[in-house]
Amino acid sequence: MKRRTRMLMATCMLFNVVSFSQATTNLAPDVDVPEKVYLQLNSKEFTSGQTIWFKAIVTDSRNHMPSNLSGTLYVDLIDQEGKIVAHKFLKLTEGIGNGFIDLKEDFSGRFLIRAYTRWNQNFGDDFLFEQYVQVHPLKKQLHKNPFENLTITNNEEGKLLLSGNLDFGEREQVAPSEITVHLDWVKGRDSALVKRKGENTYFMEYQISKGTPWVELTLKNPVGFDYTKTVVLNDTFLDVQFFPESGKMVNGFQNKIGFKAVGYDGKGKRIQGEVFDNHGNKITAFESNSLGMGTFYMKPEGNMTYHASIISEQRSPANTIFPLPKVHALGSSLSIERIKDKIRLGVTSNELKENIVIKASCRGVDHYLIEGKLQKGQLVSELPSNSFPDGIIVFTLMDKKNTPIAERLYFNDSGMDELQIEIETNKPKYGQRKKTELNVQVLDQNNNYSTANISVLVVNKSQWREGIDGFILSHFLLESELRGNIENPGHYFDKTNTSRHDDMDALLLTQGWRNYKFPAKRQGNRFFWPESGLTVRGRVNTLGSKNKTDSPTDLTLATFGNETSIYTQRTDSLGNFQFLLDDSFGKNMRIMLQANSKEKRKKNHRIAIDKYPEPKVNYKYKPFFQKPDTTTKVLISEQQRRNRMEVVFDSLFGVTQLDEVIVEDVRLNPERRALYEKYGKPDVIITGDSLKQKEKKWSYGLYSVLMFNYGDEVQIEHFPDGFMLAHIAGGPTLLMVDGRLLQRHEYDRVPQMPTGIIESIDLIKFAKFFKSRYLTVFPETNVLEAPYVGHIISINTKGKVGLQGSDKPKPGTLDTTLDLFSPIKEFYTPKYDKPIPANEQKPDLRSLVHWKPNINTNAMGKATESFYNGDVPGDYVIIVEAISKEGQLGYQTKTFSVEE
Repeated sequence: MKRRTRMLMATCMLFNVVSFSQATTNLAPDVDVPEKVYLQLNSKEFTSGQTIWFKAIVTDSRNHMPSNLSGTLYVDLIDQEGKIVAHKFLKLTEGIGNGFIDLKEDFSGRFLIRAYTRWNQNFGDDFLFEQYVQVHPLKKQLHKNPFENLTITNNEEGKLLLSGNLDFGEREQVAPSEITVHLDWVKGRDSALVKRKGENTYFMEYQISKGTPWVELTLKNPVGFDYTKTVVLNDTFLDVQFFPESGKMVNGFQNKIGFKAVGYDGKGKRIQGEVFDNHGNKITAFESNSLGMGTFYMKPEGNMTYHASIISEQRSPANTIFPLPKVHALGSSLSIERIKDKIRLGVTSNELKENIVIKASCRGVDHYLIEGKLQKGQLVSELPSNSFPDGIIVFTLMDKKNTPIAERLYFNDSGMDELQIEIETNKPKYGQRKKTELNVQVLDQNNNYSTANISVLVVNKSQWREGIDGFILSHFLLESELRGNIENPGHYFDKTNTSRHDDMDALLLTQGWRNYKFPAKRQGNRFFWPESGLTVRGRVNTLGSKNKTDSPTDLTLATFGNETSIYTQRTDSLGNFQFLLDDSFGKNMRIMLQANSKEKRKKNHRIAIDKYPEPKVNYKYKPFFQKPDTTTKVLISEQQRRNRMEVVFDSLFGVTQLDEVIVEDVRLNPERRALYEKYGKPDVIITGDSLKQKEKKWSYGLYSVLMFNYGDEVQIEHFPDGFMLAHIAGGPTLLMVDGRLLQRHEYDRVPQMPTGIIESIDLIKFAKFFKSRYLTVFPETNVLEAPYVGHIISINTKGKVGLQGSDKPKPGTLDTTLDLFSPIKEFYTPKYDKPIPANEQKPDLRSLVHWKPNINTNAMGKATESFYNGDVPGDYVIIVEAISKEGQLGYQTKTFSVEE
């Protein structure tokens, strides 16, 4: 660690300032340095059936340089029940990747998108990326919410009574005699047993403590549907908290106080108020910003107590009283403020008499250490803001024993780490379907050319929430470093907001001071190694060996993808091994490991591959959903319009809309698509994961699991000689494994197939050209007697191991599958450079006009891009986000218009 010392003049004294620079030549991963993960989404609001497009950026958490530590990223889409409904495994190149998530037609509600690297699992939940998105259904809710008839009354005991009939209307299912309603409120949870009153009606009555602002009711599958409703009991509820700058109010000091006000829905509320002492004397007045936060100054006296009288925009004229923290006779105050391009530090103390130390750090890295002696209980110093990185700086006041006394968070906004982005279009206005040519120039703060990786997003401005959602700057500099939700993060980075520095200071004084994530610490007993690519890591155990160490074992790994590849390696003395494979994309691939030793020793070898648990799902339910505003209404109406135009266009030109088979986690690769075209699309798909979950200890193979769990779809017929035949009701059934129809002599090998090797089972009812298929399997059948109609049970095995596959490895070998990188889908952009026939001129109603997530600027910091506009007139916004190899960040927008 290099060190240099300077002497600076403080008020009334000299003191030492030591500046640190961090060494960067680490050979092994630093267990105290997590990675930061950021996903740039094309939107935070979608309609069912749309696609979520995203770019992934993974950086070193200390300097925001794109990470070379992890070459893989896990991305999950999680529903309201906490279930992972879509999963992506991304390849990263120098910290950059991109992907997509197709939303199913029946998706609706609030979903959580999380992303993490394997390395970040060492740090718990602190460095998982989390972003909630709203998916709006295009179809109207067919079933009335049974909670609609509940009313709120006051009973004789002064408590609130929530009561009324839960009416489910007409249902085909038989209603149970009683149902359970779950209740959640601000600080409590309970369940109520509700008994049936009529055929499909239940009467509910529940007492709620007075003052409870809201209660959420949830009903799970009473008669086939799930329902939830939040009942607001007190929409005037207000909570105000006060946070002294150094943690406590000290007698006789000029204290800076931060405050935050939230309403019943957890959002900040604009307030104004006055502070009074216990004798009724007014001390000061204050007013919050639009997010309910602000600061004020006061000099408290030790023998007094203080309270604030609050009025909010949402409340009645009656004031509400909130106490301020108690006054301490002894204490220390550490104040920070911005003076032009300087950061001024001030210490006032009536308890510290000797030397003090102030440490300044950013993201776990120490930058300055100020040592000095108080003069008359005070010390003042200044530091240049451009000597710190942009972002949150932590100033810690310590006594001579280096015991922390007070801490203060400060946001440094020198602009030295921000890229300048210039966006130019060849025209300010365009006609429909005309080409936009785009030029981007990226410079650093010194106007030097910057080689950066950029993304270009072009969207209809009516569906863009400018300044509300977060973006690359707000995420890396703020959201990724504070725990908890930050309301409207873009507000603090809007350069047109003249009060943004004061607003940021209020945020860090209130929400930030106890929620800062650094210094990062490894959590748990499990160590997660970083993944630089497709990795097979594990250990060879030698049975019967009493030694902790053993002689190294030679291993061979074979992969069976599009091509067969062979890898060899020798284990270390503890039997550990790690293979780094070539990049492969798809769902999964069969791999086989074999210990290369003499046959006698091979029988003593057991090969185990490391299995890593997924992070625990932490879906934070939000009881209040934002009411549809103009942006949401436009989003839904435009998608409905596109859907209607698709139907009209197809009907006018004789295009038949085919039913689409939507299968979770089954990708229609060219091979699978060809299979469906040849034999027909499956009516039912049973995933291998569901088979494995339903398998019992007493199960004896595939047919036993099907028979006891999927009897409605697959029937298992037993014959006296022990032969078993699986068939779909309503006709003869053929068996197929990995796209090949089985011959009759192979049928007796199917019942005992292990469920662990099965990826999915497709039930193809009324398969195409069934008679000819039947005759290929049973050629001795009389052609006139062969059935014309029948079904196919198509079994797909992992890695296409087929009937030979086994989930019980032989000694010295391991036959299994490996998850592969998720394929990347290109964003479709139509081209109108050639005349289009009349019957192909489908209306182009796109709102997302262009998405290019991965563009590198040249040595001059320039990049070009082009796209064709659609048919919808109006304003469009170009959004460019950038990151340089040095960790500088950039964000810029530009608007253009499309005219009829």
